[in-house]
Amino acid sequence: MYRDYPHVFSPVRVAGHFVKNRIISAPSTIHTASSGQPYPTEEGIRFFEDRAKAGAGIVTCAGVSVGGAFDDGTHASWDVTTPNHRNRLVDLTERIHLYGAKCTMELIGVFPDGYTVCDGCPIMGGPGGRAIPTEEMQKYKEAYIETAKAIKAIGFDGLLLHMGHNIPLAQFLSPLTNKRADEYGGSTENRCRYPKELIDGLRKALGPDMIIELRISGDEFEEGGIDLDEGVRIAEILQENVDIIQVSAGMHNSDWMTATHPCGFLPDMPNVYLAKAFKESGKIDKLITTIGGIGSIADADELIANGTADFVAIARGFIADIDILKKGAALRQEDVTPCIKCMRCHDSDNYAQHMQCSVNPLVGLESVLVQLPPAGTSRKVAVIGGGPAGIQAALTAASRGHSVTLFEKEDRLGGKLHFADHAPFKYPLAKYKAYLIRQIEKSDVEVRLNTEADHADISKFDAVIAAVGSVPLIPGIPGAEKSIPAIGAYGSEDMLGDDVAVVGGGQIGCETALHLAAMGKRVTIIELQDDIMPDASKTHRDEMLVEIKKAENTGRITILLRYACKEIRDALVVAEKDGQRIEIPADTVILSVGMRPLKDEADRYMGLTERYTQIGDCVKARTVEWAVKEGYYAAVTL
Repeated sequence: MYRDYPHVFSPVRVAGHFVKNRIISAPSTIHTASSGQPYPTEEGIRFFEDRAKAGAGIVTCAGVSVGGAFDDGTHASWDVTTPNHRNRLVDLTERIHLYGAKCTMELIGVFPDGYTVCDGCPIMGGPGGRAIPTEEMQKYKEAYIETAKAIKAIGFDGLLLHMGHNIPLAQFLSPLTNKRADEYGGSTENRCRYPKELIDGLRKALGPDMIIELRISGDEFEEGGIDLDEGVRIAEILQENVDIIQVSAGMHNSDWMTATHPCGFLPDMPNVYLAKAFKESGKIDKLITTIGGIGSIADADELIANGTADFVAIARGFIADIDILKKGAALRQEDVTPCIKCMRCHDSDNYAQHMQCSVNPLVGLESVLVQLPPAGTSRKVAVIGGGPAGIQAALTAASRGHSVTLFEKEDRLGGKLHFADHAPFKYPLAKYKAYLIRQIEKSDVEVRLNTEADHADISKFDAVIAAVGSVPLIPGIPGAEKSIPAIGAYGSEDMLGDDVAVVGGGQIGCETALHLAAMGKRVTIIELQDDIMPDASKTHRDEMLVEIKKAENTGRITILLRYACKEIRDALVVAEKDGQRIEIPADTVILSVGMRPLKDEADRYMGLTERYTQIGDCVKARTVEWAVKEGYYAAVTL
């Protein structure tokens, strides 16, 4: 089946190693890879092993820092020096090798003791550090090399040297951050001097048979930083002792993380042109990896075939669907669960305690799934509601051998996800909605559209899963009947006025404001709290704030914080702050103050069958992530 994509599945030899294909599983790590101990848990090993089992040619594990393991209470950190701590890391390499993949370890370029290239440079998007002295640079170089030697001794086939995204080591490379006045600052050659010393020292210590992949930002997209031409010059200088150059993009800050991890505000595969420019420069003679939102094997094969890159790195694609390679190779791309680029994986992995994926409820539970017993008895299951929660529940129940009927009172499936068809930056979510509907069409689930399930119907089933959703909350504001809910604005944009007031600055309200502003309308967001979008996941909020700032600068969006909406009149809204009232012109008023779970509607079906549960927004109005997760949980335990 791999002959349909001969380029991406072609083998290549790197540093003497036979690499079976051109797919690299880019570094990502579930929190349960560590529970405070300095070696991977079984869950952590399984996470990376699954990527090898799924068919990746190289599996990059994340990550090891120089200077030994640390415990910050959040991230996994592994000790590569103490023998009885290394045992599990050896197990990790062997279980990756079992499936014919090469395993590499990401070596993260963060200095100790708050050092950065210069005073004030941020550390991983956080507070500013202090300039690292040359004597500390020498100590770090020695520790860097010793760490790499220990990684090789464990059995890893290579390293990914993280020198991109404006992390402390990468700051040496950028003219924006490197303001040193010694031999390590100034010209491109000087700025590359220290990273080159590290790389050259590694090659001398490790020998020719260790794969060294170097990650840099081909363009930082920040004025005064690395641009494409400078990125090529940097790669030309650093390439001598590396085997692969990974051309990433952006910086580790709220403005440019959206380029590093492309979201819906950018088109598909927005960064691949950087890798192509590196290859076509005539100055780089090393293999090139491209990365950034690549979600299909067909696209990956074309990127290899047309000379854009030699390797394609995928991270979120494996998280959304671990079988992305197998399904794609079997010409089943329509069955690959699409990543919706929401960055919940990144945010949950960095700011929470359990890695989550909005579209894959199995993430973080990989080692548990093998313990789930098969459904012992085939049951007749009624799922009430055809939104994402109900569809996930129906698909999961059917896959376990149950006879499933899906009731939907509207004339189409998808629930509230249909709004995504109208907002261009929501195209990843629109693709996911289409995927869900396609999976239902291909399944054995009986679908009854335009049907509200009645008691007589439901009492004939063995189990009921209620996923009846929620409706917009209408507050007791005088004149509220003159407004429309946010969900009603999508698909009706031509009927809205030029001046729009959005009451409520949560994620939904701000997304609606951005959508309408992009259509040329003037939008005022009225928010009672101290800031907008406190309910949004961190990285998505950062991405949204960047776009909202652009709209503010053009006069398309105005934000009023700590204002309460007191009245809605014809063509205006009355808002109050600290006892002072203002009138805001508004041809159209959109309410986005929350959703009301349809608990009473869901409760109507209680007690009619032996098994009953409620899922999704009828429990509490939340995101797609919760709908999908609860749909899976409810069905997999039937």
